Amino acid sequence: MAPFAARMAPNARVIAPRGRFRLGEGFTFFQRRTDRSLDAATILAEARTFLDARDPAPTPPLVVGYSSGAIFAQALLAASPGGFAGAALLRPEPLAEDFAYPHLNGLPVLSLSGRRDPRRRPTDGRLSARQLRDAGAAVEHHDLDAGHGWAPDDAEARLARRWMQTSGLSDR
Repeated sequence: MAPFAARMAPNARVIAPRGRFRLGEGFTFFQRRTDRSLDAATILAEARTFLDARDPAPTPPLVVGYSSGAIFAQALLAASPGGFAGAALLRPEPLAEDFAYPHLNGLPVLSLSGRRDPRRRPTDGRLSARQLRDAGAAVEHHDLDAGHGWAPDDAEARLARRWMQTSGLSDR
C-alpha cells in the first residue's frame, strides 16, 4: 500500500496499516467467521486498540486500505470519526449489512470496487458507500473493470489523484 499511497498522494500524511494476522502471502486485520462473514464488534475493538497505540497526529492523516485493509479503515472511521482527513477504500466490504457509522461530517471518502471481484459480493462496494453517505461522508464510488487485484489501466491511482484534487486533500 505504501507505493500506491505515494503515487496517489505524494505529499499527504497517510496511514496504511498492515494487519497482524498472516493470510497467504499477505496480512489481514481479523479472522473471518467460518461462514466468511465479519465480526464487526471484534474488528472495531481491533481498530480502537490500533488507535490507542498511536501517538496523536498534529493533523489528521488520510487512511488508505486495500481489501481487509479497506474493511479495517472503515472500522477506524467508525472508531474515530474526526480522526482522519479522508479515506481511500479499495475493494471494500461492509462491516455488517446494517452497519451504522457515527456522523462523519462530510469526510471525503473514495471507494473503488472491482466488478469481477471473486472475494466480494457485487453489492459490497455500493453498500459500503451508502452506509458512509448515510453517516454524512462525501463519498465518491467507482465500480472498476477489475477483479480483486489492481485494474490493468492504473485506474485506482488515476482516480485517487483526481479525488485528492477535487476533495481538497491534495493541499494538505
